[in-house]
Amino acid sequence: MKKFFYAVFILIAVFIMVLYGILFTSFGNSFVANIAQSKIKESSGLDVNITRFDLRFSSINLQLNLENMVNLDLYGKLNLFKLGFDLNYAIKFDKSYAQNLGLNLKENLVFGGKIQGKASDFIADGKGYLFGSDVLLDTRIYDYSPIALNLSAQSMQISELLGLLGKTNLAKGTLDIASKITAKDLKPDGNIIIKLDNTYINYEKFKKEFGIDLPENSNLKAQILANIKEDKVYIVSKIYNGYLNLQTQKTLYNLSNNTLFTDFDLKIPSLAKLEKLTKTKLNGDLQTIGDLSLANNALQALNANIIGLGGEIKASLKNNQLLAQIDSADLGKILAIAGYGSLINGNLNANLSSTGLDFANFNAEAKIDNAKINTQELKKNAHIELPSTTFSFDAKALAKNNNITYNAILASNLLNIKKLSGNYNLKNGELNTDLNSFIDDLSQFSAIAGQKLQGNVQLNAKAHIIGSKIQNLSADANIADGIIKASSDGEKLDLNINKLDLSKILVIAGMPNYASGDINAKAHLDSVDLKNLNGNINLNAKGILNSVVLGKILNKKFPSNINYDLKSNVVLKNSIAEFDSVLNSTLANLSHLKGSFDINKINLKSNFNLDVNDFSKLGFLLDRKLKGSASFNGDINYDKTLNFNIMSKNLFNGTLNAILKNNIINADLNNVDLDTLAQGIDIMDVYQGKANVKANYNILNEQGEVNLDVKQGKLKPNSITKALKALTLKDFTQEVFHTANAKALINKENIKLNLNMQADNASIVINSGELNSKSGSLNLPFSAKIDKADFKGNIAGTTDNPKIKLDVGSVVDSVKNILGVKNNDAKDTDKNKKVDKAINKLLNKIF
Repeated sequence: MKKFFYAVFILIAVFIMVLYGILFTSFGNSFVANIAQSKIKESSGLDVNITRFDLRFSSINLQLNLENMVNLDLYGKLNLFKLGFDLNYAIKFDKSYAQNLGLNLKENLVFGGKIQGKASDFIADGKGYLFGSDVLLDTRIYDYSPIALNLSAQSMQISELLGLLGKTNLAKGTLDIASKITAKDLKPDGNIIIKLDNTYINYEKFKKEFGIDLPENSNLKAQILANIKEDKVYIVSKIYNGYLNLQTQKTLYNLSNNTLFTDFDLKIPSLAKLEKLTKTKLNGDLQTIGDLSLANNALQALNANIIGLGGEIKASLKNNQLLAQIDSADLGKILAIAGYGSLINGNLNANLSSTGLDFANFNAEAKIDNAKINTQELKKNAHIELPSTTFSFDAKALAKNNNITYNAILASNLLNIKKLSGNYNLKNGELNTDLNSFIDDLSQFSAIAGQKLQGNVQLNAKAHIIGSKIQNLSADANIADGIIKASSDGEKLDLNINKLDLSKILVIAGMPNYASGDINAKAHLDSVDLKNLNGNINLNAKGILNSVVLGKILNKKFPSNINYDLKSNVVLKNSIAEFDSVLNSTLANLSHLKGSFDINKINLKSNFNLDVNDFSKLGFLLDRKLKGSASFNGDINYDKTLNFNIMSKNLFNGTLNAILKNNIINADLNNVDLDTLAQGIDIMDVYQGKANVKANYNILNEQGEVNLDVKQGKLKPNSITKALKALTLKDFTQEVFHTANAKALINKENIKLNLNMQADNASIVINSGELNSKSGSLNLPFSAKIDKADFKGNIAGTTDNPKIKLDVGSVVDSVKNILGVKNNDAKDTDKNKKVDKAINKLLNKIF
């Protein structure tokens, strides 16, 4: 037995030695400091660096840095057996570190003092400079709760407090805190006074930071007086500014059982001052008075009365029974104060009786009478245009053990809901609903549609849903002179659309009325999961495009009576739609459009054949007369950006290959007839020959370049060549130009042009010419040469009516060369004068 006690004694001694080695030696201190750093960072996410940690049996010296901003020094004596201490501390928040983080501190924040006593009863004092104020602190903590607190912090600067949070210059003012609480019979006894004086608010910055447009005179002032007696805190408070006043006269907080009772009185003397907040002008005043009580932060009782909303609103909670009543309240004012503007004007009556606040058991009803939608406000804020609309609404709901049964009806001159009933379970989210609604007269939507509408709409639907998953759905609608039927068991969906009027559907959906016509479609989906759709869709649509609406959208004069006929078949596999479509119209025929669309990735791959039988029908797009026909084929792809490749073998008797990639079009038009091209796009037809055209164009910045290389060709007779023939006695149209190339630089509608045409006996050069594709204006300085004639000029006017202006001096010299007249021949002076006079007379006659 003696050996056993020796062994235990040795084991305890070794344990003490090891414990001492871990806790009270340099090696042990370093080990503990590293563990502490890691644990603090893991639990708080803060970067802590313990620069010194010296723990001895009777002393401690700790220095740490937090996030390179706060430095803490703690040192002094310890008594580990009594858990006692006599410590000094100093906390410093360096302004330079704060400024690096965007925090605006004018001075270092410094606070320090002493902590003396033991863990269950100690005194702490301190003083320092915080946020523009000299702060004094003296407190006693007994049984781990504060029982004495003397605190003085006068004129703390609100701007510096906000600066610490990165909200510099948001507001200015002062905050005063004065606390004188003594420990009377080991219980706190005294008072706390808090005063707030907000003298400046940066309204623009406040709106930018929080999205709230505060009214003027929002500077807050507050006075809070708290009197503490043992475990009870009695508070009187007043918070006010230029448009509201909130007061509490009887606030009692019980520290021992964590309960709170308070009265409240909120007054807004003039609702008109809230116009910037409510976005609408209000009249009158508003007052909310009552009281409430909390226990462990949960509401236990409530009495509230709201006066000033055109009626009376009351709410009460007592013995776990909640009652709320609204009598003839102004719905427009309620919505405006809630931030929705005066969208609806009408009377609201409602009653609610609930056992508890979990709303597992309640009875509620609401009724809106003689309500009118403010159509101007709706158009302004929601961009929805409705005719004059009045309505009434009546709803009732009853809940028993989390199961809510409801019934509602809506009557208006636009939409009527004859029946909306069912039940909903709060616990499992199970919903059963039965709906019957109708629109009696679609003609009331004629103003929105831009055309006269007739007929009515009726919808019947039943649904059973648990959570977000459909268990059963059946719906049928008589709408737009057609019928829509849908049914689903939660796994599969069948949809049948028969003779639906497209124009009416677009109007009801709130979309522009692009076209009229009938839609017929059938769809079957094996799954309603959008991430894994499988099934098929067949769609047929036929009708007439709405020239008025499309003309406004394109800002063009869209032709009337354009027919279209669309047929499309879609097969869905794993949310990838494989489609095959044909679209014929008076303008063009899309004889083949086939491809796939990944619904989840928004990815399109397709190829097409397009036949344009008459370019003249598309002339409205370019505001000019077009001529010709062509067939196109290619592919269109979309993966974050749109890319396409278009080819044609018969465009202006040439071949086209164009590619759009990264918003840049590169096009090659080879072996094209220039005269056919000129006639086809309605520009000056001045040249007969073949050409190759290369172009690149950025559709975003509307800039690009066109290069034209012309094979052997001739100028065609026109007013310019006739004028030149009259001057030179030579016919430019008989010259074969073996070299002809042009370069055009495009900057939106402005085009810079260079042209070089060379023949054996003639040449034409244009340097830095300018033309405007929108107005057709021309400014083309040129030089021309044929045999001995060498002259300069300029082509002005427009592409429809070009005008040539020649340099008279160069013309005179050219004619003299042709006639063999020498300017330096003194004997021929009279002859020179006669030639000059004849040339001037000829120029005046021609031009």
